[in-house]
Amino acid sequence: MRASGRYDVIVVGGGPAGATMAWALAQQGIDVAVLERASFPREKVCGDFVEPAGLRIIERMGCADALGLKSRAKIDKVRAYYGPHIAYQNDVAYYEGEAGMPPHGHIVPRHELDTALLENAAKAGADVIHQALVREVHREDGLMRVDAKVGKGNKSFTAPVVVGADGVQSVVAAHAGLRRDDKRHIGISQRVYLDGVEMDESEACIWFDEDHYPGYGWVFPTGNGRANAGMGMLSETTERFGISLQQSFRESMDRLKYRHPGCANAVMATKPLGGAVHMYGGITRNHFAGGILVGDAGGFVDPMTAEGITQGMESSIIGARTIATALERGSFEEADFARFDDDFRDYFDHGMLYLSFYATMMRNRHFGDFFLSMTQQGFERAQTDREFARVCGTGFGGLNVQPAAIASQLWTGIARHIAEGGAAVLADLVAGRGIPRDGFVGDWNLWQSGWRASVDDDRAWHISWLADIVRAAMKLGPSFTRKENPRLKGPFAAELES
Repeated sequence: MRASGRYDVIVVGGGPAGATMAWALAQQGIDVAVLERASFPREKVCGDFVEPAGLRIIERMGCADALGLKSRAKIDKVRAYYGPHIAYQNDVAYYEGEAGMPPHGHIVPRHELDTALLENAAKAGADVIHQALVREVHREDGLMRVDAKVGKGNKSFTAPVVVGADGVQSVVAAHAGLRRDDKRHIGISQRVYLDGVEMDESEACIWFDEDHYPGYGWVFPTGNGRANAGMGMLSETTERFGISLQQSFRESMDRLKYRHPGCANAVMATKPLGGAVHMYGGITRNHFAGGILVGDAGGFVDPMTAEGITQGMESSIIGARTIATALERGSFEEADFARFDDDFRDYFDHGMLYLSFYATMMRNRHFGDFFLSMTQQGFERAQTDREFARVCGTGFGGLNVQPAAIASQLWTGIARHIAEGGAAVLADLVAGRGIPRDGFVGDWNLWQSGWRASVDDDRAWHISWLADIVRAAMKLGPSFTRKENPRLKGPFAAELES
């Protein structure tokens, strides 16, 4: 840490997004400092899963060996539970190894991942300052000033550019008037590490239960009998229905012992920890006079899975180009950073807005039985229909989301479901057996039941939810007007094209 505290760029936050930003800038010879409040290594609430697109970036950054990726188990299979029922147990059909990505993911505990990424930024030339608690950010005479408690003392840092990579409670976002508190787009979670787990180390496990809808649980093997286990829900839901996430988490862990045979003898090896994320659907803008927001501070989180490691790194690589241009021009007003919003929208909107649309529909807890039934049927179909699994599976964790192809598959399936259900109803009526209660009729009854319950519970909220669906649908233009998902080529593609 230099005595003057003067840099070209100050990055607040040293997680994956902050470390990637610092690396991307330092690689270009830009004088950058990272202010990280913790002392690494440190724990971070996360599922620890790094998908193929994230591994592609890690390889490009030169961190694969430091993380020992070659010796880690390759996650290329998944098991999905609905209650006690296994709806899917097969390979991850959309891990195809395209565009330089490996055909698998890895479980990398965040205390290892984040440490390696930040050390890599330091090797590239970034000045990394640990135990730097940022208290205030403000702008004076065209310069950004960051006041922080460093160790036992106080220190001021200045730069023309500040990057907010400091998570949900971003001090930088607060300075810019961009901190988000819309609970419709905030996910909250609890996770713990379990020991004594006996499961296939190449298989991730997810599960869905009506008591933590909308949300899901996971068990991800980290090796040597240990696993990362947790569950997440929508913040809005827990508040509206008075749900204790901690209690739901404890109950889920108890059920896990008899639901997943490999967890029957599992014991908690660590204390449960809680966290929160801001999802992509809640983004307004991520630029301001003097800087930008990346990672979780900017809402770069998948609205369906709440995964944000890869998205955070991608947002930083995209944002580094805007910052480099501003430094080259020597101009740092709000308009100079507006390009970042244009660039990340061009990169993410194709898939993310489509996922946000579905997440908006599914956030009504009263429709939990209906949506759980429909998605379970989807997983069951994916078990035997490879093309359906490959295309529609991307809606839950895939990179190459293709909205038009997914919509075609889904609506074809719905039409078949209705036709088969109608034929079954007619056959039962002719045979004098009455109207059946399962199949299409059962799903229709679940929909009607959910609708009535939602209206009766809070009519005003129900109407606002429908309005949110309409607004989300109106944003779907980028999802259907582009044939190729830009994320498939990756965030470095612009460099190659230029």
